[in-house]
Amino acid sequence: MSVEWGEWMGGWKVGESEGGDESERIDRQKAAFGAETLAKLKDINVLIVGLRGVGVESAKNLILSNVGSVVVWDPEPTTPRDRGSNFYLTEQHVTDGTPRGEGSLSQLSSLNPFCKVKSYSGELDEAYLTQADVAGTGKPFTAVIVSRLLPKAELFRINAVCRAHNCVFLLAVTNGVTASIFSDFGPAHRITDSNGERSEEHTSELQSR
Repeated sequence: MSVEWGEWMGGWKVGESEGGDESERIDRQKAAFGAETLAKLKDINVLIVGLRGVGVESAKNLILSNVGSVVVWDPEPTTPRDRGSNFYLTEQHVTDGTPRGEGSLSQLSSLNPFCKVKSYSGELDEAYLTQADVAGTGKPFTAVIVSRLLPKAELFRINAVCRAHNCVFLLAVTNGVTASIFSDFGPAHRITDSNGERSEEHTSELQSR
């Protein structure tokens, strides 16, 4: 049986022998997220800007959630300080001056063979942010998560591009004991969960006498 993109919720990276493992993974996720949410996860592509504490933790959790793809951007060389917040960076990365995105890639990729994980170090220009085929998924970015401080004008520019193209923009940065969070889900954000409570499922059976 050949496995195409989107089949088995992202089973494009695995062979037939691993299909059963993915089926079990999906069953567990369905119990946690619900079938509707699970079906949408495989079409989500996320760009994460910055791979210190918040960035690498966001990447890890998204990859384990089985989204379609996660692209990480952090061209800054690894420093000794980074090892206190990014558990994938090593002393060798510090010695070699390896970019944080590149240094984290192999470990992040190993978390889930059903999620595409890429590193990008180029410009975050409009052409890249609005591309129609992220990591070969055939879909654009769903969300951009900025986890490091950028110049104010740059943050405003990225936010404006995302908003104009129906892409979620999230800013989440920490600095010691302080933190800043900003979210922009666009002009037409729709909330389908009316009360936050877990949905109940009921089965009815028609019987005739």
